[in-house]
Amino acid sequence: MLWTFFGRLHPATVHFPIAMLSIAALVEFLQIVRRKPGLAPATFTLTVVGLVSAVLASLMGIANAGGKHHDDLIETHRWAGIATTVATVAAMALVFKARAGRGAIVQAARASLFLAMILVSVTGHWGGAITLPGYYDVWGDEQVRQKPSEGPVDFKQDIAPIIQASCFSCHGGRKSGKNGKGGLRLTTKALAMKGGDGGPCIVPGKPEESSFYKLLIAKNPDERMPEKAKPLPPEQIEKIFRWIEKGAVWPDGHEFKE
Repeated sequence: MLWTFFGRLHPATVHFPIAMLSIAALVEFLQIVRRKPGLAPATFTLTVVGLVSAVLASLMGIANAGGKHHDDLIETHRWAGIATTVATVAAMALVFKARAGRGAIVQAARASLFLAMILVSVTGHWGGAITLPGYYDVWGDEQVRQKPSEGPVDFKQDIAPIIQASCFSCHGGRKSGKNGKGGLRLTTKALAMKGGDGGPCIVPGKPEESSFYKLLIAKNPDERMPEKAKPLPPEQIEKIFRWIEKGAVWPDGHEFKE
């Protein structure tokens, strides 16, 4: 419990290493512009604070991630954060040695600070991308389960237009091929319930076990459906969830025109 709480503080700490290392690099850039042979007096303190906060941010990020499986973007952010911490340790060692020095050791310390600044900036960029709307702001499993299931969903009025507009190009029309992408065709009830190469994609009454729903909320953009398109609006995802939850009623005889 305490480790989990520690991890939840990760977003509150990530800004400190970004600020401290960026300021340290900027200070040394000004030193170069002014042709100063040694490090600025503030550089050592800024680097110490940057290192401590980078270590804390990395540990909190690991605690926040836990042992769960994560997509490529989160894994990239995680390893970039670790690389930034390692680079900051190296920068700290060089800055410590260069405090009263000149020449090559000072140049090496400055170069390490510039590298740390670039790494922490890239890591922060990936971290920010994770929190942007469109990455997580679709109906996730927990959010949908907590939302009341209000009233029935009409297939012809609510679900068919979504399939026609967002799914049919890959799983219905002539352009999708004879069997549809992934072996899934949604032109008739029988074909839709049969599923594709991976088996049934609609499990009536169980949206959490239905890939037809789960792929709409996949966190990895490469896995999320519709393919190479923006996520469906939350209200449409909710309708599909409730439609499956209520038994995935598909009126007999309702077919889509190819």
